[in-house]
Amino acid sequence: MRWPPPSKPWPRLDPAAQAPPLVWLIDRRCEALVAQRPLLQALLSAEECSRIERLRRDDDRDRSLLGRGVLRLLLGSLIGQDPATLPLTVGPGGKPQLAAQVSPQFNISHSGALVLLAFHATCPVGVDVERQRADLDWNPIARRCFAPALCRQIEDLPPSEQGPAFLRHWCRLEATLKARGTGFLASQLPSPPAPALHDLQLPEGYAGAVALA
Repeated sequence: MRWPPPSKPWPRLDPAAQAPPLVWLIDRRCEALVAQRPLLQALLSAEECSRIERLRRDDDRDRSLLGRGVLRLLLGSLIGQDPATLPLTVGPGGKPQLAAQVSPQFNISHSGALVLLAFHATCPVGVDVERQRADLDWNPIARRCFAPALCRQIEDLPPSEQGPAFLRHWCRLEATLKARGTGFLASQLPSPPAPALHDLQLPEGYAGAVALA
């Protein structure tokens, strides 16, 4: 689903454990977002505003503002609470969560012009989005973070397909780790993918994935 929504009613989460996650897409190039930024900023806590102001790049500040503001708005709608009063904290691995509340589960990611928010009623969820870059030197990253068989699989592709393939697998890995609330360990390769892992259909030039733990 895209933000801003064309009309209400707002979404509701399927409580079934096997239900797919709800994913919201925010495209910063959308002109309708211009009027929404002040409204979203008014929902943020003083600590959130301070953290955003410390970011050096305008793009980073804008992505964080949109992501946290829409996160509060959607969470408030999902649980029936004033978005500005939601007690958001940081959980294991730096993952945002609602203080003293098990559900709903959610995660956020942003890159380039896009911000993604993923929600699930009961299962921990992770989402990742990455902007494709022609100059990305992906091979050293793949050899450090992927299993050898996967590296060979990517290297066997035509050169024009290798970069996009690497990014797809990278998003799958990031989404899986974020769903589990863990990070990379320098001394070992990450665990196998999450049992529920989906590639996302995004605007041209981006790759993304969402995972349930």
